[in-house]
Amino acid sequence: MEERVIDRRQALNKLSLAAISLLTGFAGFIGGRFPYPVPKKKPPEVFICLKSEIPIDKPLEIKDLQGRRTLLMRKADGAIIALQTICSHLGCTVFYRPQKKIFECPCHQGVFDEEGNPLSGPPQRPLGRYPVIIRRGKVFIQFG
Repeated sequence: MEERVIDRRQALNKLSLAAISLLTGFAGFIGGRFPYPVPKKKPPEVFICLKSEIPIDKPLEIKDLQGRRTLLMRKADGAIIALQTICSHLGCTVFYRPQKKIFECPCHQGVFDEEGNPLSGPPQRPLGRYPVIIRRGKVFIQFG
């Protein structure tokens, strides 16, 4: 029986080929998943209150999951929106002025309408919103 001996050069070639094959397979696996991102889970719905507890044209202040102020606004048509009170310009806290039905940012004099859309000042984007779900008279918000 004849023994086959591999010299150092052949061993290094085989080892290099195995390492390259492993890296190519890993890169192919990662690259193959790139066009198909993992779908994000929808945030859970959090019960807030009964719809009847939100006055029309007067905001109800609540806290989001991080403890930040959020205002629930019930419009005359019954629609409810949840607005973050963080200015979209530089993150200052905005204040609702019910007599004018606007939000004002004291930092750079940004003004938003009662639905959070920018009216004047430096803010170009509206105030952040959370999705509101109403089921059987109960108000739920998806914070996230």
